[in-house]
Amino acid sequence: MAMTLYAGEHREHIAPQDEALLQLAEAARHPQLSALWLAFYDSPRLSSRQAGDLVHELLVLMTCADGSLNPAQLRRGLRLAAFFSAASRDGLEIRTSSD
Repeated sequence: MAMTLYAGEHREHIAPQDEALLQLAEAARHPQLSALWLAFYDSPRLSSRQAGDLVHELLVLMTCADGSLNPAQLRRGLRLAAFFSAASRDGLEIRTSSD
């Protein structure tokens, strides 16, 4: 399954092969990523504050992944972090659509 994220003019996509980023998230260390994964199929909406938290959690997760993510997944993580950062910075709500 895939998810498309929208925030103002910004758009990003989580493809099935990129779901590993969310699956690695531990609820205690990455509560927003874990919540996003749990609601992945429900097309959740995220506040700009949640987007800010997601930026930091993604960066921590990618730093601690210790080789379990391939280069393409790391690039997707950075693109997602940039997307969440833009939404947070611009105070935009994120709408999602799951396939």
